[in-house]
Amino acid sequence: MAEYKKNVTIKKASSLLPYNQEAEKIVLGSAMLKKDFLNDVVSSTEEEDYYLGKHQFIFRAIKTLFIEHKDVDVLSVAEQLQNYKELENIGGAKYLGECTATVVASSTLSQYIQIVQDNSVLRKMLKTIRDIDSKYQGEELENINDFILDSEAAFKDSVSRRHVSSFIPTKDIAPVVEANLQTLQDGETDSDVIGLTTGYDKLNQITQGFKGGEMIIVAARPSVGKTALCLNFAHRIATRAKKAVAIFSLEMSKEMLFNRLVAISSCVNCKQINAGKIRSANEYTKVMSGFKEIADSKIYIDDTPSNKLSDIIAKSTKLASHEPDLGLIIVDYLGLVQISNSNRKGADNRQEEVRQVSLALKALARDLNLPVIVVSQLNRSVEQRDTKRPMMSDLRDSGNIEQDADIVMLLYRGDYYDSSKKNGVNEIANKKGAQLSERDKYELVRAKKEAELGAEIPGNASYTEVIVAKNRSGQTGTARLFFYKDYLKFDQPSPEWEAAMNEIAEQE
Repeated sequence: MAEYKKNVTIKKASSLLPYNQEAEKIVLGSAMLKKDFLNDVVSSTEEEDYYLGKHQFIFRAIKTLFIEHKDVDVLSVAEQLQNYKELENIGGAKYLGECTATVVASSTLSQYIQIVQDNSVLRKMLKTIRDIDSKYQGEELENINDFILDSEAAFKDSVSRRHVSSFIPTKDIAPVVEANLQTLQDGETDSDVIGLTTGYDKLNQITQGFKGGEMIIVAARPSVGKTALCLNFAHRIATRAKKAVAIFSLEMSKEMLFNRLVAISSCVNCKQINAGKIRSANEYTKVMSGFKEIADSKIYIDDTPSNKLSDIIAKSTKLASHEPDLGLIIVDYLGLVQISNSNRKGADNRQEEVRQVSLALKALARDLNLPVIVVSQLNRSVEQRDTKRPMMSDLRDSGNIEQDADIVMLLYRGDYYDSSKKNGVNEIANKKGAQLSERDKYELVRAKKEAELGAEIPGNASYTEVIVAKNRSGQTGTARLFFYKDYLKFDQPSPEWEAAMNEIAEQE
């Protein structure tokens, strides 16, 4: 087994750009030798990180096979290069064999990957410096300040490589969030289930739970609660079913998600938790209890904003191999998942990009035999209908999503379009039976209960319908849930509340 050489000489081409041929060979060879190494190499490097043209072609072949879920070894890479008509140009199968001749340990591989990355960044930096100098020498500067600002921006861009972090368990996030919370607080400022339980009885009845190999789409218009619902799934599965959950958050930081999970667990206003302004000792105790529950759960969060499709596949595969209790993967959200070398120009290209992401995430679910939940947005067409009730055709770039998904859940909240409760209870009370919408029934029962309590029901609750519009392996239907917006918590109506709503519906 090869030893890592700390002081590695940087080779320079005639253009004086740095590279390390041996490090590049070891990294590429490792990817062809072991699956764990393959995941590390594909998620940590890009084609442009390799200086030599033949190494770029080899990496391209490796990544293509990886994305297509094919075996990656010397023979398959050679065949892929032959398809590119580049096998002989890289030195044939003999050169691929040379790449795999040096065997390294996992810890050593990461050091060689770092060498490849560092040389790549250094090349970009030097090229940028040369471009700046060339522009300075060849053009008359109209505004020196603009030139400095442009040059500074170009230089910063050249030295900041795309950062791809690893999963961070909540137990490691907890101390950071706890310290921040403490600082802010002290300062001014069932039987139906054959898969994994959703955590909600009615959804379990409709879906029979989330099953291995399924891709589940959760879609809604912005701010309706799709991320919140997915976090509620994660919370219930991690704390009740005691399964591990992996969350790819391309939009929110790990600290924000952690605080949201604490709000769900503690039923304390999330805004107060974010600001560190807990109103009472009782609420603070509840927050600390929720904090411990989330920290002790097996929820893994990756908040790399620039996660690419290949990153998600590699990281999920690696986590699944090391975490036997992994039960669910959540990707939030579809519209931000990038594909390498994608320019995203034109509607046709976007459709193709969505098709590739959708197919790959479905394949990931099947390969790992795990349910994968993918968050998606609905397009504006839903708002042009009188009822505002979503349909599958409202999925943004919907064709392939509809086709590939095993389950499609669409969220509908009447108060999202009409925030006035005074739709009014007085006006609603004049309706009878079939004239009443589900939200009308909810508001009437709510008004009755608040009159009995002499106070508003806490949590700023909204009646929400989770419409299972597609279910490849079962029935479709609608589950009633209450969304407590202050806590970002979804809960199911009690039997008493369900009975009261049904009783109102039967009145003539």
